[in-house]
Amino acid sequence: MAALTADKVRDERAINGKTEGIFSLATSSTVYVGSLANFNTAGRVVAATAAASRRFAGVIEAIVNETASGLTAATGNTAGTVKVRVSWGHEVLMDVKTAARTFANLGKNVYVSTDNDVTDSTGAGTAAVRVKVGALTEFTDRTNKDEAWVALRVFGDADSA
Repeated sequence: MAALTADKVRDERAINGKTEGIFSLATSSTVYVGSLANFNTAGRVVAATAAASRRFAGVIEAIVNETASGLTAATGNTAGTVKVRVSWGHEVLMDVKTAARTFANLGKNVYVSTDNDVTDSTGAGTAAVRVKVGALTEFTDRTNKDEAWVALRVFGDADSA
């Protein structure tokens, strides 16, 4: 598993609580549909990474301009006219890094690893760079545990590992 280099269609469920918002893409930031996204310190969206001073935004549903028309360009500009539609509050099927592949993490919070996958607190480095994504709700493969449903920005009662 690695950071995205192209759009990725993600399965989703439990969409009754799904919320969407449109936000400006950070200058020179490149994202793809299906990317996990963070807010930077300026409140603009960037591809999700485990980095200090980041807050999780959600998953990118579309890239649009100021009139909400679809765009093929996915790199932000200084004017902030390239925007992304981001969703959260529902469950999305995510790739899971090896560190988090344990049943003990079910119901616990997981963190950004890349814009494509999640991990547990040990895999996310120091507390200063851990960006919570949401609660791990179910593994799709009970043997490999390499994919799981994650409730985006719905936090569990404890942090994983």
